[in-house]
Amino acid sequence: MTPEPEHGPAESADAREARQAIEDHLGHTGTQEELSRWRNSGRIDDRVAEAVAGAAWDAVQDATPPPPSPQAGPAEKTEQSPERAERHRRAVAVARGLRELGYHLDETLLPGPDMAAG
Repeated sequence: MTPEPEHGPAESADAREARQAIEDHLGHTGTQEELSRWRNSGRIDDRVAEAVAGAAWDAVQDATPPPPSPQAGPAEKTEQSPERAERHRRAVAVARGLRELGYHLDETLLPGPDMAAG
């Protein structure tokens, strides 16, 4: 873990998104000790940060419909739900925000350079 600057108005939207994802994740799946440490110090370990990023990407996968059949027409193949687009935007922001906050994430959890957040 690396030191992190105090959060405030100058903090990026990605960092704020990551903080909210940490709070949500620990509130649903974390131990009471992890949640208390987070609320008292504003820090988690890298293992928890990776779980937070993984959960954000899992939410994208959950909103991704199965591939269309090969017989599907072009209109059926190009539709993307607004829910999936929002989950993707959030996953990118969470991963970038966690990195900005100083957490180490496995490369498989990081958005590629061609992934726009919005």
